[in-house]
Amino acid sequence: MKFKIALFLNLFLLPMALACGYHLSGSGWEFPGGVTTLAISSLENKTPEPNLNTTFIAAFRREFIFRGEPQLVRAQEAESVLQGTIRSLSASSLAYDEEARAKEYRITITLDLLLVRQSDGEILWRGNGIKGSEEYMASDDVMVNEERKNRAIRQIAADLAEEVYIRIQERF
Repeated sequence: MKFKIALFLNLFLLPMALACGYHLSGSGWEFPGGVTTLAISSLENKTPEPNLNTTFIAAFRREFIFRGEPQLVRAQEAESVLQGTIRSLSASSLAYDEEARAKEYRITITLDLLLVRQSDGEILWRGNGIKGSEEYMASDDVMVNEERKNRAIRQIAADLAEEVYIRIQERF
């Protein structure tokens, strides 16, 4: 019986799935404009939150290095540059205790990004208003609260770096 099921899956379902346009992300696709080398430039931080630029650049670097293509290089050697703006950061309280103190917060960050070919300045990809959010529990301890907020920001940066990579690759 197991043999019949395996045979059915291999002979009928697998070819149908492949024929329907399903694919594994990152399998043989190329970046817009045939980009093979990329630099990540400093992001303009239009928020009052310090160090966001560093956090996001590190997240983008990790994501592109993890994915392996295009190759991450210095700006002088790159065919294209990922650049943009951290447009906004907002924090809102989601839940309160019986004394009306915030117990849970949501941080939302919005980015505007461009992938630009260096040789002619052509915009190969544009992502405006890319948003990411993360919640964290509040604490009465200011230092704990700040660390939780920073952890939420790092998670947003990691999530958005993955989303941006996929959007660029799939030209979305």
